Amino acid sequence: MSCVKVIRQQLSVHILGAYLKEYFPYKEEKQMSIIKRMFRIGKANVNSALDKLEDPVKMIDQILRELDEDIAKMTAAVTTQLAVEKRFERELQETENIIAKRDEQARVAVERGDDNLAREALLDKKRHIEKRDALKANYEKARENSARLRKQLDEMKSRVQDMKTKRSSLIAQAEAAKATKKITQTMSGVGSEDLAASFYKMEEKIQQMHDEAQAAQELADSERSLDSKFEELLSKTADKDVEDELAQLKASLNK
Repeated sequence: MSCVKVIRQQLSVHILGAYLKEYFPYKEEKQMSIIKRMFRIGKANVNSALDKLEDPVKMIDQILRELDEDIAKMTAAVTTQLAVEKRFERELQETENIIAKRDEQARVAVERGDDNLAREALLDKKRHIEKRDALKANYEKARENSARLRKQLDEMKSRVQDMKTKRSSLIAQAEAAKATKKITQTMSGVGSEDLAASFYKMEEKIQQMHDEAQAAQELADSERSLDSKFEELLSKTADKDVEDELAQLKASLNK
């Protein structure tokens, strides 16, 4: 493995470790588990995962998907722990009922003069008292574990929800940065010397075309034949005759 790859891997471990300590201050084993999961993004190696950092939007979405999977697994673990707690609670209640039942049976046996039966009931009561004490300790421990896991799950959900809330803002910033970069790259070519030179060259060419057209028109006017000039003169004269006749017609109508 090249030195560059080694440096990239070490850097990735440092970055992800710091991120997890900031957002998920849980046991080291849990942090390492999440780090390993993040290295498996896209079922690729460390280098390909780091390459995806070039697209922060995809990386954010991938992290959120991974965290949602962790929340689902943690929710399942909490559900299992709650089931254990409920089982101990049920067994504890059943044992308490048996103890009360054996105590009542012993009293009835004594009242009826059957000491042996009373003794047997009291022995069974004693065994269930020992069982109750053990169940009570297990139940208290299970309840504490359930409360701790539920608290961790709630904290994790809250942190992930906070990340999802920030996602829109982060993506908007990323898109704005991309747009700014694209505009900057586009505008950087607008004022380039090559484009400016091409523009002025076209301007000169259009002006030359205009000058050539105007010169050709002037030349054509100067080269008109004598016949064409005479025809123009007659045309103007004909137009004058029409105007004179029109004036006479108006004068006759006004009489």
